[in-house]
Amino acid sequence: MPLDTIKILELLATIHEDLDTDTVERRFFALAAQVFDFDRLALFFVKHQKALLQGKLSRGFAPREIEAITIPLSDQFILTLPLITGIPLWNQIVLSDPYAGALKLTHFAVIPVMNRKRVPCWEITACGQKQCPAYGNRWLRCWLISGRKCDPDPERMLHKCQVCPVFQEGSAENVEGILLVDNSLSKRPIPDHTITVLTLIGQTAGSAVNNAKRFAQTLQVSIKDDLTGIHNRRYFNERLTDELERVARYPKEPASLVMVDIDLFKKVNDAHGHQTGDAVLVWFAGRLAAALRKSDTVARYGGEEFAILLINTGKQMALEVAEDLRRQIESDSLPEAGVRITASFGVATFGEDATSVEHLVAQADKALYAAKAQGRNRVCQTP
Repeated sequence: MPLDTIKILELLATIHEDLDTDTVERRFFALAAQVFDFDRLALFFVKHQKALLQGKLSRGFAPREIEAITIPLSDQFILTLPLITGIPLWNQIVLSDPYAGALKLTHFAVIPVMNRKRVPCWEITACGQKQCPAYGNRWLRCWLISGRKCDPDPERMLHKCQVCPVFQEGSAENVEGILLVDNSLSKRPIPDHTITVLTLIGQTAGSAVNNAKRFAQTLQVSIKDDLTGIHNRRYFNERLTDELERVARYPKEPASLVMVDIDLFKKVNDAHGHQTGDAVLVWFAGRLAAALRKSDTVARYGGEEFAILLINTGKQMALEVAEDLRRQIESDSLPEAGVRITASFGVATFGEDATSVEHLVAQADKALYAAKAQGRNRVCQTP
């Protein structure tokens, strides 16, 4: 089918509109499905920490067939070779590749989704082949087009590509995944110009995915406490404000705030040192987070003070949750020998004890101070 340039440009623009990785990948996959008339499509993404290629999205394959595939990152497999070389692969004869064989691939192409472009070959190798279609065209890459002048023998040219400085600086870290396009059912060949367009789109998608990842990493840094890894006070206050606005609209779904303070924490630092004190804070934060629901929010509020937002939780249930936490902390011991701690809890419920964020925090603080005044290691509610 003829390529719709306007549609490609419009859809490319939408890829960069979102900063969510999954959304970017789904839009890229939808773009390929809308513009190109392939029998089957599949998108795989790279799990960099595990050095695996994982199937994610598919069309035309059996249900869950692609999603069940994981492949070690290696140049030994057809689907992962482009991750190593950075070169799209098409018109490849499959002999003994287990993954391509299982998918019955015959007329297919594998497009790397790269998060950065490589330097054009002619720019760094001084090849001098000015008659080559890639020469002088910065938007083209030599492996994207036919009629290259490096070598008339395809196998020798591929070898030259693999040892070329353009590819020696390549790394799977620079590739976000692959797009598998397949016409094995209809046996229709995939033209070279289609590979060129798909690869350029793949570079755009890879850049968008990389930007989304960087945004997510920056966001995580901005909302997490450096030491404990749980949320910080700034994020907690924003979350608390949003949740209480919801409760104000739906009063039958209450929310409670629990303020927590490690008892006599200064003595831990004085007796065991600040390194042990930091270990206590990390352990304590992890203990709170592990014991709560995923829908709840726990944050380091400052120093040895922590805050917990319990959604859809009234006063009595909040008191029970706090008491369970208190008992667990009292009964558990830390890896550091001789260090045992307790904690005090103050509970306040929105609507029952306060009608604003500031008042709710003040009421929970008042309950916490009451717990400390009564001997610590206890749970108190607003007097």
